[in-house]
Amino acid sequence: MSDARKPGEIAEYEQPEKPVRDGIGEEDNPIPLWFNVTFGGTIVFAFVYMIYYTATGWTSAGQWANEVARADAVKKAVIASLPDANPYHGDAAAIAEGKQTFDTICAACHKPDGSGLVGPSLVDPYWKYGNADADLMHSVMEGRPAGMPPWGPQLGPEKVWKVLAYLETLPKSAAPGVGAPDFVAPAPGG
Repeated sequence: MSDARKPGEIAEYEQPEKPVRDGIGEEDNPIPLWFNVTFGGTIVFAFVYMIYYTATGWTSAGQWANEVARADAVKKAVIASLPDANPYHGDAAAIAEGKQTFDTICAACHKPDGSGLVGPSLVDPYWKYGNADADLMHSVMEGRPAGMPPWGPQLGPEKVWKVLAYLETLPKSAAPGVGAPDFVAPAPGG
């Protein structure tokens, strides 16, 4: 081996019994112990992992089902803790807050006067899912099929009760409005 090394380069010992190809000698250094321990550990871990999860019957689908069941139990407990009657009946401050929320969120589908646009009328005598406080609360909190989104997660029960208190103050109409089975839409321009 020539002594044409770069500064700081470690000299290699010549091993004449090893083949030299393109001026590069093959070395037979042992694999470091830390690598062998880590590699062996991952294999042992894999077998323990497979045996544990095969023997216990754990599945990701089962874990998901358990988490959904827990969330449903919490949801039912929260709904059960809500009052059946609106605590804000006749409360002027709550009605004012409810009007503000209604105008911001609900009026786009139910019109500012509650007579219905995309969503059904809130001032006629027809209520598909009932007009008791608990029924209305459920409709707003949980939503309904075919269009009513669940507003409970965004508004919370306090704001929903206040909106429902505001709805009580809207002037009612005896004629079936948007959403009623016998509702006939007026002709355009008339």
